[in-house]
Amino acid sequence: MTHPITAMAEASRSNPCASEASLALAQGVLATLRRLVPPRRDSAHLDAVVLVLVDALASGASHGVVAAEQLEAVEASGWLDGPDAPLVREGAKLAFRRWQQGMAQFVEVLLQRCAPDRLAPSAPVDHALLNGLNQEQREAVAAIGRHRVVLLSGGPGTGKTSTVVRMLAQALQQQADLRIGLAAPTGKAAARLQEAIRSGLPQLPLPQQERMGQLPCATLHRWLQARPGGYGRHRHRPLPLDLLVVDELSMVDLAMATALLEALPANAQLILVGDAAQLPPIGVGAVWSHLQQPAQRQRFGTAAVELHRVYRNRGTLAHLSAVLLQEGMEAFWAAAAPDRLSAALAETNVELQRADRRTIPSVVIEALQEQLQHLRADLQSVQPEPREGDDFDTEAADTVLQGLDSLQVLCPRRRGPWGVDAVHRAILPAGGVQDWPIGVPVLCAENQDELGLANGDRGVTVGLGKQRRLLFRSVDARGEARLRLFHPARLKRLEPALALTVHKAQGSEADRVLVLWPDTMPDTPHDTTTALLYTAITRARQRLLLLRATDPAKLGPPIAATS
Repeated sequence: MTHPITAMAEASRSNPCASEASLALAQGVLATLRRLVPPRRDSAHLDAVVLVLVDALASGASHGVVAAEQLEAVEASGWLDGPDAPLVREGAKLAFRRWQQGMAQFVEVLLQRCAPDRLAPSAPVDHALLNGLNQEQREAVAAIGRHRVVLLSGGPGTGKTSTVVRMLAQALQQQADLRIGLAAPTGKAAARLQEAIRSGLPQLPLPQQERMGQLPCATLHRWLQARPGGYGRHRHRPLPLDLLVVDELSMVDLAMATALLEALPANAQLILVGDAAQLPPIGVGAVWSHLQQPAQRQRFGTAAVELHRVYRNRGTLAHLSAVLLQEGMEAFWAAAAPDRLSAALAETNVELQRADRRTIPSVVIEALQEQLQHLRADLQSVQPEPREGDDFDTEAADTVLQGLDSLQVLCPRRRGPWGVDAVHRAILPAGGVQDWPIGVPVLCAENQDELGLANGDRGVTVGLGKQRRLLFRSVDARGEARLRLFHPARLKRLEPALALTVHKAQGSEADRVLVLWPDTMPDTPHDTTTALLYTAITRARQRLLLLRATDPAKLGPPIAATS
């Protein structure tokens, strides 16, 4: 028999979408399977099967499609035999039984919660709350009075958050003393959710504005009181909530989603919001993608509402996003070409440039340096000798952190010529945080509840030398955001954030987005590549610059910038 590592490497070469991480994980999984469930007949095809399934899980799918000879090898191995077999088959698709059962169980629990008979008789929908809403949004408001669980899906600009505002107002009309919470997978996404909710309150009567303006908002980790080995909130110590809104469900994996259901009181309502076209979670099990499959949506009936009409006009951005999702990558790049855009549209907010893949394009460096200048100028009015723990709930300090959302530079990868690390090397001096200039964006890369910080929160460097501090928007024990300074040593994991990976940027937005897109990504599955690009371009609120890496010999004459 071929050695497992050798066979797995061969399988990897036959599968160009397999990543090094997938290969390493697949090797471990295969070794465990062969030890615990020795195959009746072993084969190198089993290596390829396991690699396919691991890659499928990494891209958010629970099943993987394998070739006929691989199916035959799995059948001969005995890994499909009996109720405890490690693999299950659906036609030409295979799945790890553990994950298939886990996903199926999650959906069943969600459906049980969704049953209408779990709700007390609902109050009639207040027609004043429906003013300005389209039919799909009205259905969502009605659903909150019928179901314990509502699935609200839609792309950027379709009015998901404004719909949630009306849903919450309707729920409060049914029960004025509801304990309501807001949640998202990352700190940035949670802050954006809270801001969006508050921006929609002027549409409501004053009493409801006051009540909903104080709703606590935090990351899922914070709500569940994540700790090593588990969570502080669970079925025996449930969340003190009657209704929970969770945004950006596409980022939530199966383990987190299961823990959330276990921690939610039996009679509590749940509003799940997301966009299935965005990146799957880093962890295993793309819950939202699974729930948005037509067969699953049908099971939820009127509790599953999808918004289609785009209200937030993003011009060419919206057009190109639709092309990418409906026609694929090749059609997208063709539609994004300057000559195509200028011929189709008199004015565009998208620009495509090709650049030498060996260096970071000058337009990126210039844009980041300009942002740094603005941040440093805004920081001049912040205390020059900051002290640990100081609060800076001032307009000036708030302006600084808001300035982070003026520009985002996004890369699909961390390493490589056009990776996040390369951007930082081009801008920052060698050394650590103490050596960086004032105003450099920084990223908290690990949840730290004791500081009120979550993985993905961004701040800026303040002060020099011994006065070096980090300005962040933290969340206190009551769920209220406040501006605070921290000594760098207090953060367990800290990274520069002049550029972000697309994964890290998920859940955030910026006025202007620059995307550094490599010429090839052979180790990334096609579906994941599409989701990466879609997620990257939809971070832009106003303008998008797409930089596509190219061999310098193929550059030719420079591409004229579009207006």
